[in-house]
Amino acid sequence: MAKSVTLKRTVTIKAIVTEDFKKYLTYELETSIKDLQRKLTDIEKQAKDLITSLEKSGAADQVKMINQQLQIEKQQQENTIADLQKRIGDAKNLQLDTEFIQGTIDGFTTVKTGDNLYQKLGALEIIVKDGVVQDIKGEQD
Repeated sequence: MAKSVTLKRTVTIKAIVTEDFKKYLTYELETSIKDLQRKLTDIEKQAKDLITSLEKSGAADQVKMINQQLQIEKQQQENTIADLQKRIGDAKNLQLDTEFIQGTIDGFTTVKTGDNLYQKLGALEIIVKDGVVQDIKGEQD
């Protein structure tokens, strides 16, 4: 009986661009922006409440530190939002029937004595169109 082991590998998901996919991608990006804006508002409110509390207790050094941390977090969130807004513009300009790398997932493959490891762990792509698998490219089990 041949020895075998199951290994994790990366599987690339590519979407064939359709009008529905463009709408879906835009919706997902807009939802992410709204979530980040909501998070930013929550952080600002919590920081304001904490600063008010610290000011009452006379902890001026901590107030300054919290304000600095808040500015850093706010800038990071704003940069992420700007990036997502750019990606919305890019999504709207995607050419129909082209492939768009939607992301990666972890997949598993079984390797046994005598297998070519490079082929087993090599590139594997799943091509989808409007969520339906159209093709699987690369070494499969």
